[in-house]
Amino acid sequence: MAVDVNELARRYEALRTERSGWDAAWRSLAELFLPCRWRSDTDTTAHQSPKLNGRLVNSAGVLAMRTLAAGMQGGMTSPVRPWFRLTTKGDDIAGMPGLNAWLEEVTSRMQRVLHESNFYNAVHGLYADLGTFGTGLLIETADEDGIHFHLIRAGEYVLDVNGRNEVDTFFRRLNMTARQIVDRWGEERVPDAVRNVARRETGQGGVVRFDVIHGVFPRRDAPGGLGGENKPFASVYWLQAAGGSGKPCVLSEGGFDSFPAYAPRWDVNGADVYGRSPAMDVTPDCRMLQAMTATLRKMQHKIADPPLAADSSIKAFGVDITPGALNFVDMGRLTSAGAPIVPIQQPEPQALNYTMQGIQGVEKVINDGLYVDLFRMLIDDDRRQITATEIQAKQQEKMILIGPVVERLHKELLEPLIIRTYMLMGQYGVLPPMPDGMHYAELDVAFESVLAQAQKLTATSSIDQGMAFVVNAAQMAPDALDMLDTDNMVKSYLDRVGMPEGCLRDEQTVRQIRQQKARAQAAAQQQEEAALATQQAVDMTAAAKNLGQTPVGADGQTLMGTILGGLGAV
Repeated sequence: MAVDVNELARRYEALRTERSGWDAAWRSLAELFLPCRWRSDTDTTAHQSPKLNGRLVNSAGVLAMRTLAAGMQGGMTSPVRPWFRLTTKGDDIAGMPGLNAWLEEVTSRMQRVLHESNFYNAVHGLYADLGTFGTGLLIETADEDGIHFHLIRAGEYVLDVNGRNEVDTFFRRLNMTARQIVDRWGEERVPDAVRNVARRETGQGGVVRFDVIHGVFPRRDAPGGLGGENKPFASVYWLQAAGGSGKPCVLSEGGFDSFPAYAPRWDVNGADVYGRSPAMDVTPDCRMLQAMTATLRKMQHKIADPPLAADSSIKAFGVDITPGALNFVDMGRLTSAGAPIVPIQQPEPQALNYTMQGIQGVEKVINDGLYVDLFRMLIDDDRRQITATEIQAKQQEKMILIGPVVERLHKELLEPLIIRTYMLMGQYGVLPPMPDGMHYAELDVAFESVLAQAQKLTATSSIDQGMAFVVNAAQMAPDALDMLDTDNMVKSYLDRVGMPEGCLRDEQTVRQIRQQKARAQAAAQQQEEAALATQQAVDMTAAAKNLGQTPVGADGQTLMGTILGGLGAV
C-alpha cells in the first residue's frame, strides 16, 4: 500500500518541532565538547566549510570527550579482544551435542564480519555522540558486499518512541545535489526540475542542493511478503518541496524485517525521547573554565608584554621597545629622567599561581564527570593489557556510577545489534548449519568486554566468600559440604570471569566422563577385592603348610600331627 507522503511530511515537521527544545542545548554542547558533530537540519551550508570553534580558549572538554569515546570503545567493543559470545536461553538444550561448538563458530564468523565492516569506526563516533548529546543514531544495512553502518550526526535526525519508550521511528535529512539524487534513484523517479538541474550541474558545474527526507517507522498493518512494501518496518525517501512547488515527492518505498537503527541513550529522564549526557552535567564547569583560562591568558600576556609608562622627556625620541631595537637618544636627558620607562598593572605571581590552581581544579571536575581516570586505564599504553580485575579493584566507585550506563547500552545498542547482525548473516547464507534440534532455541548474548566483566566480578566475591565459609565450617561439620551445588557454582563463577564456551564440556559429555570414571572405579575396586581374596587364600595355604611342618615335641611330632592324633584318640 502506497504511503501518504503528505502525512509523513507533517509528522516529520511535528517531530522537528518537538525536538527544537534540545537544539540549543546540543549546539552549546557541541561548541564545548564535540565541535565537528553538530549539524542543524536547517543549515544548507554546513558542507561548505569544516566545523571549527574559534571561541574556545581551553580544550579540556574536547580532550576529555575524546578520552571517553576511546575508553568506551576499548571497554565495551574493543576491536582487539573478544567482547561478546552467543548463548541460548533456557536449559532445555544446554547439553545438546555440538551446541557449544556451533555457538563458538557463529561467534567467530560474526566477529569477522564486524571487523570487515566499518562497525568499529562508526561505533567510536557513536560513543562520542552519547557522551556529548546523550543520544546517538546508528543505522545498519546489508547487501552482497557485507554489513554497513551509517552514523547520523546530531541535529540531522528526529526520533519517536513506542508505548514501551523504545525508539522505533526515525526521520533524517539528507542535503543532496541534484546529480546525487539522479544517480541514486534514476531520472524516471525524480521531478523534471531536479532532472534539469542535474543536467546543468554536469555541464556547467553549478551546484544546487535539495532536502531528501528518509523515514523508517513501523507499519500498522504489514501484509507480509517478499517485497519491501510488505515488510513490518517501512523505509521511505521523499523529496521536500520538489521543483519549488512546495509539495513532497516520493523517491522510493521499501522496508525492513526488523528496525534497522539503534538509538541508544546515555540516560533517560522519565518518558523523554532524547537522553541526557555526562557532558550536560559538567557544562557549567566547562563554561567557567573558558572564562578562567581567558583571564589567565590576559594575566600571562601582561607579564610577558606589560603596559608601559614612559617619561614625557623622551617623547620626542620616539623610543622603540621591541626586542633588539636600537635607539639613538640624548643620553643626558635620558639619564636625568631616572627610569624613563616602567611597567604598570603587572599581575602578582601569587595571583597567577592561584588562577592556575583554580583552572586545574575545574579541569579535574570535568575529567571526573567524564570518567577520564577510568577510561585512561583502558587506553593506557603501559606495556600491558588492563584486566577486569584491576579495573574493579582500582575504580570500583566509578564502576558503580557507570554500571547503569553499561547495562543500558547492552540493551539499547549491542544486544539488538548482535541479534540483527545474526539475522542478516542468515539471510545472506554465511552461517554454519544448525545442530539437530537447535531450530526452536532462542539465542542470547553474553558480553565479555572489560567493562562487562568488571561488572560481573562484583558477584564473584560473594562466591569466594561463601565457598571459604563452607570449607571452614566443614572442618567442624563435614555435612556442610552437602549444601553446595558445585556444578552450578563452577558454571556461575566461570561465566562471570568470561570463560569461553568452547573451553567447557557440554553436560552430556560431562555425564559420560563421570560414568566412565565410576565404571573404572568400580572395576578397580573389584580387582582390589579379588587380589585381596587371592592373597588371603595364599596366606591361609602357607599357614596350613607351616602348621603341618612345625615340630612340638622331642620326638619330632608336628603340631598338625598332634592335633590329628588327639582327634583320633577321641
